[in-house]
Amino acid sequence: MRKIIGLFLGMLLMIGSSGMSAQRRQPIKIISYNIWNGFEGDSLRRAYFVEWTKNQSADLVILTELVSFKEKDLVTLGKVCGYPHTALLKEEGYPVGVLSRQPVKTISKQVDGFWHGMMHVQTQGIDVIATHLSPFEWSYRLDEATKIVDYIHKQNLKDYLVAGDLNAHSPLDADEIMTHDSLLVNMQRWDASQKKYRNLRNGRFDFSVIAKFLSVGMEDALGRLIRPAEKRMTYPAAFLYNWKIDDKRLPLRRERLDYILLSPSLMERCIRADVYPVEGVSDHYPVSVWLK
Repeated sequence: MRKIIGLFLGMLLMIGSSGMSAQRRQPIKIISYNIWNGFEGDSLRRAYFVEWTKNQSADLVILTELVSFKEKDLVTLGKVCGYPHTALLKEEGYPVGVLSRQPVKTISKQVDGFWHGMMHVQTQGIDVIATHLSPFEWSYRLDEATKIVDYIHKQNLKDYLVAGDLNAHSPLDADEIMTHDSLLVNMQRWDASQKKYRNLRNGRFDFSVIAKFLSVGMEDALGRLIRPAEKRMTYPAAFLYNWKIDDKRLPLRRERLDYILLSPSLMERCIRADVYPVEGVSDHYPVSVWLK
């Protein structure tokens, strides 16, 4: 009888171990989403976000433009979406934050020297750098990128990512956006209206910010894995103009501003990247990566 019981218990342990191994083998899904001024108090936009996020079942969600959010507001949003763990950079201006299914350890919050700030947290076994770079000035963005690169180097991080609205163009998108005449014209007009700021560099698209990250070994996962390039544009959504999603004016205005940049070790684990054409929530589209 003891042998039979022992055999039975052994089988249960094997089944349990197999189940846990299968669970560990499930990919980690990470989403980055600019939610446009904290939904601007629009309950319908918030409801769309909650429904979409629940359906995605991601393990980690990085959010930018959490305008007017307090710590308690992010905790509430996390609970509604199924995320018991949260972290928020600050409670004023344009905060960044994270929602996670696993505990979150906040390592650093930096605002000085950044347009909106940078937050370093650890969760899911990954060092996450959440940030939102300057929307107005290419040289300021480059300085922010340099600060982030230096921080990563000083912290000697290995399995890390940098995610958020970086307001910059990737060299991997150059061939695509060089054909977006309306985008260039709009940016030239905006720059001409400013006394101080310049988004363009000498009237041309600037790729130095993302190139700074790539120069130290980070990988632009979306740029590597999504084809054709037009499929990885993240801004603007048709919702910004109240246009239809198939409006023919949109493609020539579009650009990619939202990123999940991966360390070399995480890129080796990356099996998929997506841009989701979600309308009705934000002027940006969310992006994701999947890691083994």
